Amino acid sequence: MTTSALPSRREVLTGRLADPAPSEVHVSSLVVHVRAEDVPTFRHALAQIPGAEIHAEHGGKFVVTLETVSEADIVTRLNEISLLAGVLSAALVFHHVEAQPAAESAEQG
Repeated sequence: MTTSALPSRREVLTGRLADPAPSEVHVSSLVVHVRAEDVPTFRHALAQIPGAEIHAEHGGKFVVTLETVSEADIVTRLNEISLLAGVLSAALVFHHVEAQPAAESAEQG
Protein backbone atom coordinates (compact mmCIF):
# COMPACT_ATOMS: atom_id res chain seq x y z
CA MET A 1 0.00 0.00 0.00
CA THR A 2 1.41 3.35 -0.99
CA THR A 3 1.29 6.42 1.20
CA SER A 4 -1.12 8.14 -1.22
CA ALA A 5 -3.64 5.32 -0.63
CA LEU A 6 -3.57 5.84 3.12
CA PRO A 7 -6.10 8.23 4.59
CA SER A 8 -4.82 11.48 6.01
CA ARG A 9 -5.04 12.19 9.71
CA ARG A 10 -7.62 14.91 8.97
CA GLU A 11 -9.85 12.44 7.06
CA VAL A 12 -9.72 10.01 9.97
CA LEU A 13 -10.47 12.66 12.63
CA THR A 14 -13.30 14.34 10.74
CA GLY A 15 -15.02 11.09 9.76
CA ARG A 16 -14.69 11.65 6.03
CA LEU A 17 -13.84 7.99 5.56
CA ALA A 18 -17.31 6.81 6.52
CA ASP A 19 -19.84 6.22 3.80
CA PRO A 20 -22.52 8.88 3.77
CA ALA A 21 -25.68 7.93 5.63
CA PRO A 22 -28.25 6.29 3.39
CA SER A 23 -31.11 8.55 2.40
CA GLU A 24 -34.56 7.57 3.49
CA VAL A 25 -37.97 7.61 1.90
CA HIS A 26 -40.89 7.85 4.30
CA VAL A 27 -44.29 6.73 3.05
CA SER A 28 -47.19 7.52 5.31
CA SER A 29 -50.95 7.38 5.07
CA LEU A 30 -53.48 9.75 6.58
CA VAL A 31 -57.22 9.79 7.02
CA VAL A 32 -58.53 13.33 6.63
CA HIS A 33 -62.12 14.37 7.37
CA VAL A 34 -63.29 17.51 5.58
CA ARG A 35 -66.58 19.44 5.73
CA ALA A 36 -68.62 18.66 2.60
CA GLU A 37 -68.82 22.29 1.48
CA ASP A 38 -65.01 22.60 1.63
CA VAL A 39 -64.11 19.47 -0.37
CA PRO A 40 -63.24 21.31 -3.63
CA THR A 41 -61.08 23.83 -1.77
CA PHE A 42 -59.37 21.01 0.14
CA ARG A 43 -58.60 19.08 -3.07
CA HIS A 44 -57.00 22.17 -4.62
CA ALA A 45 -55.01 23.05 -1.49
CA LEU A 46 -53.77 19.48 -1.05
CA ALA A 47 -52.53 19.42 -4.64
CA GLN A 48 -50.14 22.25 -3.69
CA ILE A 49 -48.48 20.20 -0.91
CA PRO A 50 -45.38 18.35 -2.19
CA GLY A 51 -45.58 14.56 -1.92
CA ALA A 52 -49.29 14.49 -1.01
CA GLU A 53 -51.74 12.44 -3.05
CA ILE A 54 -55.40 11.51 -2.61
CA HIS A 55 -56.10 7.80 -3.07
CA ALA A 56 -59.70 7.47 -1.92
CA GLU A 57 -62.63 9.65 -0.93
CA HIS A 58 -66.07 8.98 0.49
CA GLY A 59 -68.41 11.41 2.20
CA GLY A 60 -65.77 14.01 2.99
CA LYS A 61 -63.29 11.43 4.27
CA PHE A 62 -60.03 11.10 2.33
CA VAL A 63 -57.19 8.62 2.31
CA VAL A 64 -54.05 10.63 1.60
CA THR A 65 -50.49 9.40 1.19
CA LEU A 66 -47.36 11.41 1.84
CA GLU A 67 -43.89 10.69 0.51
CA THR A 68 -41.22 12.56 2.46
CA VAL A 69 -37.50 12.36 3.23
CA SER A 70 -37.80 12.52 7.02
CA GLU A 71 -40.16 12.04 9.94
CA ALA A 72 -39.98 15.78 10.57
CA ASP A 73 -41.40 16.39 7.09
CA ILE A 74 -44.32 14.08 7.89
CA VAL A 75 -45.14 16.11 10.99
CA THR A 76 -44.81 19.39 9.07
CA ARG A 77 -47.10 18.24 6.26
CA LEU A 78 -49.62 16.71 8.67
CA ASN A 79 -49.81 20.07 10.45
CA GLU A 80 -50.21 21.89 7.11
CA ILE A 81 -53.07 19.57 6.16
CA SER A 82 -54.72 19.95 9.58
CA LEU A 83 -54.76 23.72 9.13
CA LEU A 84 -56.37 23.70 5.67
CA ALA A 85 -59.81 25.27 5.41
CA GLY A 86 -62.61 22.83 6.22
CA VAL A 87 -60.42 20.09 7.72
CA LEU A 88 -62.12 18.63 10.79
CA SER A 89 -59.40 16.07 11.55
CA ALA A 90 -56.25 14.58 10.06
CA ALA A 91 -54.81 11.38 11.52
CA LEU A 92 -51.65 9.45 10.69
CA VAL A 93 -52.61 5.79 10.27
CA PHE A 94 -49.52 4.25 8.63
CA HIS A 95 -45.80 4.97 8.35
CA HIS A 96 -43.09 3.03 6.50
CA VAL A 97 -39.40 3.87 6.05
CA GLU A 98 -37.22 2.65 3.20
CA ALA A 99 -33.48 3.26 3.37
CA GLN A 100 -31.78 3.85 0.03
CA PRO A 101 -28.03 3.71 -0.56
CA ALA A 102 -26.62 7.17 -1.33
CA ALA A 103 -25.61 6.19 -4.90
CA GLU A 104 -29.11 4.93 -5.72
CA SER A 105 -30.84 8.05 -4.34
CA ALA A 106 -28.47 10.30 -6.32
CA GLU A 107 -29.48 8.50 -9.53
CA GLN A 108 -33.19 8.91 -8.76
CA GLY A 109 -32.93 12.56 -7.65
